[in-house]
Amino acid sequence: MNQIVMEELKREAEAAVKHRLPRDTFLDFAHPNNRLLVGVTCLRAGLPDLAYKLFQSIAEEGPNENPNQHFAYVRSLVEMAELDAEAQRFNQAAEKMKEALAQYPETMGYMMSRVHLEVYLAYYLYQAGQKQEAVEKIAGIAGREREKFATMPQHDAVALVGPGLCYALHQWALFYAMEENWEQAAQKAAEMVPFAERVDESGLKEAKQLLERGRAEDAFRRTIDSINY
Repeated sequence: MNQIVMEELKREAEAAVKHRLPRDTFLDFAHPNNRLLVGVTCLRAGLPDLAYKLFQSIAEEGPNENPNQHFAYVRSLVEMAELDAEAQRFNQAAEKMKEALAQYPETMGYMMSRVHLEVYLAYYLYQAGQKQEAVEKIAGIAGREREKFATMPQHDAVALVGPGLCYALHQWALFYAMEENWEQAAQKAAEMVPFAERVDESGLKEAKQLLERGRAEDAFRRTIDSINY
């Protein structure tokens, strides 16, 4: 991004959210981490188009050897992917998320869950019409995380692996629901039970009864409502 465009972007961002940020945020606007902060602030202020331009300005600079600035690069790609998805630009969302995952350093795990980003990618692919690839990807994520879960003590596994694994299984169930294949959706949702932090046993019993009575859609929804991860 050339200097003139950067200055125009700075002026636009200052006018919009300067009052929401520390005074020195705009002093070094060229620094990607500062622009990331401004972009996130714009999102919270209900200014997605301006936020997108800020994230894009960071993404255009590419990967960075500096860990903090590299985080800004990856985070910007993720934010742009989510905004693309909200605008139904699922192919673009998938491409950005693929790059974010390719550049994702494991040290970012405490800030952004890689598993959740992988599930987002599967969802984008599904919505972009690449359904087989999406299902294969979500199945791969779930299988890998199940294996990881099995290697850890139960308490640690539920806390550390359970949320991502349940999220993947939940999205897999939603793929079936999108096709109105409610019985498989309900069955897949129920697979979350051993990995979830809390379950409502009475709700699961009710879901099972609904499924037995042929009310698969209601069973699916009751199952989802009965599991917390």
